[in-house]
Amino acid sequence: MGYRMTQGIQWDDFDEALAAVRDVGPGSHYFGHPHTQANFEKAFFIPKLFDNNSIEQWYADGSKDIKQRALDHARRLLAEYEEPKLDVAKDEELRAYIDRRSREIPAVDALNEEY
Repeated sequence: MGYRMTQGIQWDDFDEALAAVRDVGPGSHYFGHPHTQANFEKAFFIPKLFDNNSIEQWYADGSKDIKQRALDHARRLLAEYEEPKLDVAKDEELRAYIDRRSREIPAVDALNEEY
């Protein structure tokens, strides 16, 4: 949603949108118009953790606020996490690189004393 907002107002299909207004006319709706069908999915953003249900359904589902839904989601992601498999040779190569660089780069304390 933040990314979409930073893009600002999009005018690239303004003529097509005006044509849709003329096509539909007063007293009707735009839901079935091809312009709406082609654009409605990118026009709105509803985060997955938001709850759009009625208040009654929200109570029936346990009255979980956004913080609780986010915590549940994070716990589920952590519980389902599977460490990616890394080639043994590549792992050894990376560890050797880390060890070598750890010896070559001065310790933070040394940097603080020198600078």
